[in-house]
Amino acid sequence: MKYAKPIVRILLSVTLLVVLVLAFVRMPKQRCERVSAVAHTQNESVILTPSDIEQLLKEARLEVVGKEVKEIDLGDINSLLNANPFIESVNFVHFAGKKLVIDYTLKHIVMHVFTPNGDHYLVDDQGGVVPFTSKMKDYLMVVNGNIPEGYTVGKKAPKKLQNALALTQKINANDFYRAQFPQIYFNSQNDMELSTTVGGQTILFGSIDNADEKLKNLKTVYENGLSHKGYNTYVQLDARFKNRIIATRK
Repeated sequence: MKYAKPIVRILLSVTLLVVLVLAFVRMPKQRCERVSAVAHTQNESVILTPSDIEQLLKEARLEVVGKEVKEIDLGDINSLLNANPFIESVNFVHFAGKKLVIDYTLKHIVMHVFTPNGDHYLVDDQGGVVPFTSKMKDYLMVVNGNIPEGYTVGKKAPKKLQNALALTQKINANDFYRAQFPQIYFNSQNDMELSTTVGGQTILFGSIDNADEKLKNLKTVYENGLSHKGYNTYVQLDARFKNRIIATRK
């Protein structure tokens, strides 16, 4: 009896090995029955849906449904998806039985940029240029005015827009700022101006320097000043100076 348990363990191990070998041998002969794509995104809008992924495969003549597993080049699929301007990363592409699973992360879009010549495009949270898509329905910071007209999808946005991105990220991190400041405008002096939701003032913000202090001062003015005097009292707030806001009456 003392040999019974070791023998059982050996038999179980051999059985498991046989099953794995058979599965490995048979898997290449199996045919793919469907594609399951899973998108991850920080935006509310899914700008590249699982259906879009299947369409991309079709357009690239990389149809997989109905083909034997051994005929499908997962490397080609990875390359196709990694080249897509909306995808931040392809997490994995593999088979789960007869199902091809594609798991990917989309770029986090934070700005919608309009150039003077009528072009417009998106910018992600890393400062990269992303082509506009009508599938993007999220609230985004609008950036316009004296914007460079040249840009390349997939490359970094111009330095001016990198400053706007830095300000956008500070605004998005605070509920009050996010609700009150929906737009950044570059004037002819290349200073940033903020449009407002309440009051309609133009805010001369200047450069990105001391942005945290400027935003804090503006919040104080709105909460402790304009809330008492009236949000429509002033036509302009100038936040470019240290520790003060200069207000211009209508």
